[in-house]
Amino acid sequence: MNGLRWTAALAALLILPATAVTETPAAPPAVLLSPAVQTALETTYGRPEQAVLEQTIRDRVGAALKGAGCDGIAIEITVLDVRPTHPTDGQIAANPALDRLRTRFAGGAAFAARLLDAAGRELKSLRYDWYASDLHHGSRAAEPWGDVRLASEGLGSQLARECHAQASRAKSP
Repeated sequence: MNGLRWTAALAALLILPATAVTETPAAPPAVLLSPAVQTALETTYGRPEQAVLEQTIRDRVGAALKGAGCDGIAIEITVLDVRPTHPTDGQIAANPALDRLRTRFAGGAAFAARLLDAAGRELKSLRYDWYASDLHHGSRAAEPWGDVRLASEGLGSQLARECHAQASRAKSP
């Protein structure tokens, strides 16, 4: 019993410094959809895909931004184009000949992103796109938005570099 108390006390001492030193997490990026993407969701991919798409982008970009020095910087991402890797439910409903797993597309996405300071002023804007060049160079995921996930990770990496550059500029005299 005494050994258990010592273990718990030691664990608390090891965890306490780690929580005190970690940076405050930056706000998750805002994900907006261009009119063309909204139309594609309504007419081709299916409106329910919007939430999945936005969450995928937010999660993958957010993961890339952890520890990148984005504190105090708001990030706004506008999705300009999306193409799935596998058919969505909306596409399958419109064309039952499509197979959820066997039908594959060279997917990807195009984005416009803005880094904003606390007052809402634009610090930097950029465009990023990534599309699989063919079926062999795309996502192996069995989900519709696998290639969009890869594109989001690339965008996140680019945004992390920009945040780091902004932090470096702010520190220099």
